[in-house]
Amino acid sequence: MSGNPHYQDLLKTRALDSLASTKTYVWRTTAAALAVTTMVILVSALVLVTCIYQITLPFSESQLPLMRANTAAGFLLASISLVLQCLVAGPRRAIRFAGKLLAILLLVLAVAALVQDFMGSAGWFDVVLGELAPHPSASFPAGLHPMVGIGFIFSGGALLLLDFRLGKEQYVAEYLAIFLLFLSAIPLLGYLYKVSAMTQMVYATSIPVLSAFAFLLFALALMMSRPRHRLMAIITRHAPGGQMLRRSLPQMLILLVALHWLADWGTRQNLYDRSSLPPLLTLVDSVLVLFIFWRAGGKVDLEYGARLQSAAELAEATALLIAVSDNTNDPIFVKDHLGRLIFANPAYLRRLGLGWDQAKNRRSREIFPLAEDADRIDQDDIRIMNGGVSETLAQTVQLPEGLVTFQTTKSPWFGQQGQVMGVVGIATDISERKRAEDSLKKRELELERTIAQRTALLRELANHMETIREEEKRAIARELHDNMGASLTALSMHLEGVYKILPENAHWQNRQGQMQTLLSSLVATTRRIQTELRPNMLELFGLKAAITEQLEDFGVRTEIVCKSSLPDEDITIDRRIEIAVYRMLQEILNNVSKHAHASQVEVILDIDEDRLALTVRDNGVGMSQERFENTSTHGLRGLNERATYLGGRVRFAAGKDKGTTVVIELPIAMQTQNPGEQAKV
Repeated sequence: MSGNPHYQDLLKTRALDSLASTKTYVWRTTAAALAVTTMVILVSALVLVTCIYQITLPFSESQLPLMRANTAAGFLLASISLVLQCLVAGPRRAIRFAGKLLAILLLVLAVAALVQDFMGSAGWFDVVLGELAPHPSASFPAGLHPMVGIGFIFSGGALLLLDFRLGKEQYVAEYLAIFLLFLSAIPLLGYLYKVSAMTQMVYATSIPVLSAFAFLLFALALMMSRPRHRLMAIITRHAPGGQMLRRSLPQMLILLVALHWLADWGTRQNLYDRSSLPPLLTLVDSVLVLFIFWRAGGKVDLEYGARLQSAAELAEATALLIAVSDNTNDPIFVKDHLGRLIFANPAYLRRLGLGWDQAKNRRSREIFPLAEDADRIDQDDIRIMNGGVSETLAQTVQLPEGLVTFQTTKSPWFGQQGQVMGVVGIATDISERKRAEDSLKKRELELERTIAQRTALLRELANHMETIREEEKRAIARELHDNMGASLTALSMHLEGVYKILPENAHWQNRQGQMQTLLSSLVATTRRIQTELRPNMLELFGLKAAITEQLEDFGVRTEIVCKSSLPDEDITIDRRIEIAVYRMLQEILNNVSKHAHASQVEVILDIDEDRLALTVRDNGVGMSQERFENTSTHGLRGLNERATYLGGRVRFAAGKDKGTTVVIELPIAMQTQNPGEQAKV
């Protein structure tokens, strides 16, 4: 399994991901460096103000030797230079250049102070203090301690060469900072063990303890300001060595110093002879070092065991994953955030027709034959990574074997810090299902086309039948007018002659009235049937006049009040639309008379350039929603069929208070003329 290229790539990715966790230690170390430097700045500023304004402190200098004013000024320059070089916001080059200038100034002033001290003249800062002091009679300690000057020279050099390196990982500033640490530790240990030779360091006066402590803090800040450099990286790294140093080194140093001080204190208290001090310290140091290293080794061993167990569990899980991915026929792949392929199972490689060496770290355009397929896949990957949610997509791509359709589930791949590392996907070949779906859709389209053709034929047949029916009605109406009408007229004339020879008694007079009433009713019925079959008003005067006559006749027959709103201008539309509107209005009024129980009907005819709308409202009992949706009855079905054939529609709605509203909308090709224009024509 260790030779599996996929497994090795996954281990590399996991290692890179684990290294990202060191960012936390890096930021913490940089923040600690800034905090320590800020503390040095505050202490130096306090000492400088105390010296300039002659402020009396609550303790004497013999109790706590303070740094001199020129030393405080040097620490201010060094600390400000370090802070400027640690800043990452704003114009970084300008800020770091300013920090380098302060480092150069510190070097120049430190060298000048050492030269002046060697020549026995006043220090450079003593002269400035004499000019700035509010009390001219105030006296300041002259000169600069040579070891302090040397410390400033090393500090300035480290600041100036903070990012300069020799070779691959050799940073000069780190070695200067380490030397400064040892230099500051000498007087501090001298004060701890009360050894004047160590506090004076070949000089007449002792180095102030505050100056030595400030150098120690500044050297630590120099080291921590660059946590990625070689020596500090060992401590900040997430590896076992860095963890051991962070845990054990501070404890060991503190214990060593504390035990050595206790041993020295015992000799000063005459608890044992000073000649016994070296073997005692050797024994103590040996036991302490043995204990600390034994403890550190135990922790490393425990961590190593935990890592071995985690590695075994990871190897087992990885083996299961690889077994699943290698033995499945579904392609599985992993891409990084740049779209490069970092994992692919054998099924995916077989579909691509490539080996792992050919597909590794390749982008979509380098894998798929068609650029448009690669661009579409990359766009889907970018959308999923930006959205942070999984998606299931149907993707059709051109592969060496031909056109293949995959149903691909893609998910964003998150790292340990929650950042999006790439995308993970698994695909299923659905080419057969896709072809079946396409075939089914094609058949559905053909079926819909056939149904549409059959529906059009049926509508043509219905229209033909309607035309035939209208022709038959016209023929029947003509027969009624020509034959029945003439016969009734002749019968009326013959009856007039018969009336003259009838006896004058009441019985025959009553019979004469009944025959006249019956004949009038027969003539009226014949005329009404003739009008309903083929209205002469529609043929002679058009739709407006026919609607008006129809409403008048309907009102006389049913005693329902009829109102109408018709266009002012004369209209000329297709004869089919005229007869269709007339018949639909006839059907609506017939339904009103039978079912609505209404007392009023309003008819509105609205015609514009390409549309005719007929609205009929009544104040009857209304219709239920089920009745609106039921088109199986002949009346409603006839309205819908007529309107649909002509490309229109019929809408039913309940009135505001009660009753029913029927709206018929039909497309028309209309010509409008007023009577004057017709006369001109």
